[in-house]
Parts: sequence; C-alpha cells; structure tokens
Amino acid sequence: MSEKSKKKIDIPPIRDNRLNSIITFGGNVSELVDLTNKKCLKDKNRSFTQTTFCQEWLALLAFSTVEDTVIISHGPVGCAGSLSVISVFCKFGQMLRGKRPSNTIGISTNLTQDDVIHGGSEKLKEAILTAQDRHHPKVIFVYTSCVSGIVGEDIEGVIEEIKDQVQAKVLPVYCEGFKSKIWASGYDGPFHAVLNSVIKEPEEKQENLVNIINPISFARADELELERLLKNLSLEANFIPNFNTIENIAKASEAALTSSLCTTFSEYFAKTLHKLYGVPFTNKLLPIGLDNTDEWIREIASYLGKEKEVEELIRSERDKIQPKIDLIRKELEGRTAFVSAGQSRAIGITNLLADFGMDIIGVTAYHYDEVIFDGVADLEKRCGDFCLNIANVQPYEQANILEKEKPDFYFGHMGESIWAVKEGFPAAMVFNLSHLIVGYNGAADFGNRTLNLIKNPSFSKKLSEHSKSPYFKTWFNENPFKYHKEGETL
Repeated sequence: MSEKSKKKIDIPPIRDNRLNSIITFGGNVSELVDLTNKKCLKDKNRSFTQTTFCQEWLALLAFSTVEDTVIISHGPVGCAGSLSVISVFCKFGQMLRGKRPSNTIGISTNLTQDDVIHGGSEKLKEAILTAQDRHHPKVIFVYTSCVSGIVGEDIEGVIEEIKDQVQAKVLPVYCEGFKSKIWASGYDGPFHAVLNSVIKEPEEKQENLVNIINPISFARADELELERLLKNLSLEANFIPNFNTIENIAKASEAALTSSLCTTFSEYFAKTLHKLYGVPFTNKLLPIGLDNTDEWIREIASYLGKEKEVEELIRSERDKIQPKIDLIRKELEGRTAFVSAGQSRAIGITNLLADFGMDIIGVTAYHYDEVIFDGVADLEKRCGDFCLNIANVQPYEQANILEKEKPDFYFGHMGESIWAVKEGFPAAMVFNLSHLIVGYNGAADFGNRTLNLIKNPSFSKKLSEHSKSPYFKTWFNENPFKYHKEGETL
C-alpha cells in the first residue's frame, strides 16, 4: 500500500469529552431524560467504588479474533492475563463458524519496576521481533498500558526503528486506562490504528456491500439471521472486525453503508470511516426486539434505495413470527424484569422484553452518553418510569436495588448474573454465543429461553438457600446511591 493511499487521523478525543459520557447516575429514567434535555445532567463521582472495567481489556477484546494477527501487551504481565479468557471466546467462535479453533496469540513485555525507571523499549523490540519470527503474522498490534503510558514509552519510535526487520504491519494501540473513566474508550484505540494503517482508498465501490460491525459477544447465529435479512434485499454483509481477515477489514471503505450490532462498540469507527471515505452509517439502535429490527433494516434500506422491498420484507417477517411472540407474551405479560448490560444492549434487551409485555422495573447501564439518548427517551415513553442506574459495574448498588425492587427475572452479563442468582432471582444472560438474540427469529428464541426460567426456577432458589451475601443486611436499608457525589454539569 502506498503512502498516498493512506489517510491519517489524530488520536481520538476521549469519550468523556467527545460524547458527554457519564458513569454515575441513580434515579428514575424520567429524571435522566429531563436533565439531558435541559442540559443539566451532572457528571457525578463516587466516594466508594467496588470494581470497574479496564480500557486495555476492552481494547484487547475488540480485535483479538482477527486472523493472522499477534497481540503485544506492553505492560506488566498481569495486563495480559485476560488473554486466556479471550482465547476461550475466540476458539468457541471459530468452531461456530466452521473454522479450526486456535488460541489468541498474545505476548506480554512484562514491564517491571526496573523498566519503569529505565524504560521498556528494548523489551518491546524483542517482543515485536519474536512475534514476527515465531508467528509470521500480517499485523502486530502493540497495546499500551497504564505503566507504559506513565513512563512515556515512544511506541512509534520503536516501531520505526525496527520496521525493516519486520514484514508485518505493526500498529500502536493507545488504551492507557488513566486517560478516560469511560471503559468503552478502549474500543476506539484498535479501530483508530486500523483506520490509520489498514483501511485504504477504495479501488471500487460495492453498492450491495454493507459493513456490519460485530463485537465478539454476538453469536454466529446472530450474523446468519442478519445475513438472511440482508440477502432478501439483495445485500451482502461484511462482518468486521471479529472472526474476519485483515483483507476484509481493509475493504470497509468500499462498502455502500456501515451498520452495527452495538452502537457503543462501532461509534468511533463508523463516524471516522464516513469522514475519511464517505461511507454513510446507521448507528441509532441494535436489531434486538421486533420494533428495533424493523427500524434497523428499514434505515439500511432507506440509504440504499430499497424502501419498497424492505416494507414487503418486514410485513412477511412479522406475519411469520407474530404467532410465536403472542404465545410467549401470554406467559410473560405482566411479569417484572431488571436488565443490566452495556448501554446499547441494555436498551435493546429492554425493548425486547417490552415486546413480551413484561414490566421493566429497573435497568443498569455501564455508562451513558448521547449515542443512546434517543433510545432512552423512547424507552420512557414505551415502558413508563423505572429505576435507572448508570454504573461502571458496581455490584453493591445493584444488589441493593434488586433487594428493594424484587423483580421476577434478572437479565445481565455472565459476570453479574451470578450475584442475582445468589439472591434467588431467576437470571438469563443477555448474550450467549450459542444462541440467537437479534432479528425476528432472535426475539422468539430469547423469549423461549426466558420461558425456561419459569419452568425451572429451582437453581436460583436452591443456590440462594446455600449462599451468603457479601453485604451486611444494614446495607439493604440504605439508599443504593448513597455514595454518589455531586459533580460538574456537562
């Protein structure tokens, strides 16, 4: 690729500033919508924090399944510890796609106290050369850490110094945790690196090609469902970046449109791809739930001149799926639910549960920004008022809310659901690599899995009888948002 074919972009501003993001809010959804509309929403802090995400972990997760790549974590060995868990996702996802399972290839530079004083550039050189000689990848990603960021390592200088010894592209990924309190900022680093060094000017535009940005947490069944819908409109899906090749990621600039399976994950990439190469994008909602799927596919069709075809498709899909939804709704209508997930999925899952006639009594989103404001406002209109907790994973707050609200069902991520189950609440994961959740068939599939919680609630009941809460009983008498402190208006 010639230098003329590349377009360079500056390092993205952090999400805290770019999207008016917050990680602390407790109250009703109506209050959040009102404060946002009035421009009076305050970025609060906590006087006590139990746990949170790491930016580098999210950055590692974002591109860990791309073929023919090596990940270098330039930091202490613990910063690469999550790669063993990511490998499980990787191998399982590969099997579901009919590929031979293989581990995510990761190398740690193992920065120590001595390296903080003397620098770790020699270790980084060794790691890059080892990656080249041992694995012969097409791309080597070098992920920064809090330590390499504090030391001020010249990553690009090291890459420039040894570029003649390395055949692979070596891409710096800036994801130091201290730069942003919004964990999702970690997604922007690898996308930024790819936009700078992999994506190039399109040789020709493909008018039927649609980029679908796919986080690792969506199943192959989800991709097949959307592939099926797009094929009915004579469109082809390019699922990137996960479980795909560098070559297919590079041709993202040739697409007629970019859409997404997670607006939080794709926001920076979609906007920047449009800015650099003119590829329009849809980024308002996820195709989770019947109404959201209607709007997701309808928005794609409106960009590509297929308005008539999409209405026929929606009518056909609705006619086929509605009897199944009606049966599920008969069993679930009026039952109460609590949802906890990343902001985009939290909105999607809540809408899906509303399709079943369930009453939403609480939602936790890991952060909140302007990307999902319209979705939150629409939820208030559809579901009425409910408790809303914006928290970057604070189990103590959620345990308190669950004790007060006592929902019939809990829907959350795998790491959180265990705490709800221990309290006796039947729980289902909001993602499962073996199961479908998106599109019309995904709505019915998720509904049937929810019905299983009614038929077999014994696990949560028995576990709660033999589990001891890590929190004092007095905590459950407190305001769950007791440790929120006032902050500055955004």
